Amino acid sequence: MTPKTDNRTTGGRFEQELSRVLAEHGFWVHVMQQNKAGQPADIIAVKGKFHTLIDCKVCDGGFFSFDRIEDNQRSAMKLFFRKGGELSYFALKLPDGSIRMISLERCETLKGRGKKRISEADMVKETWNIDDWLDSSDTWAEDT
Repeated sequence: MTPKTDNRTTGGRFEQELSRVLAEHGFWVHVMQQNKAGQPADIIAVKGKFHTLIDCKVCDGGFFSFDRIEDNQRSAMKLFFRKGGELSYFALKLPDGSIRMISLERCETLKGRGKKRISEADMVKETWNIDDWLDSSDTWAEDT
């Protein structure tokens, strides 16, 4: 396997794992088909009135570099929001297997402050752990 194939396989497994977790918590989930041109997100998730785009990123090094956010993702996620969607998120899988959630908006705020990446240590204060994000999604589904 080439490194690109390994990354796609690892990323695909994470997409399937996250889609199962979301479905178990009441979301309707659609995993978007991979294509050569790329897609703006890996998952569309809907729960009640809450609907979001999620892109899955495996962070083997224990950090998430903001240059991994592609221009087409940024544009599509912003358009999704302008057209009535909620904030779009990046699901970050860390080396210990934990999953953290961070919005595109938060990534851009941090980048605007000169940060090029977010370390595993910083993720505790800058991201949601998946359980807290899922708990909050219950409220968002009712309130939005």
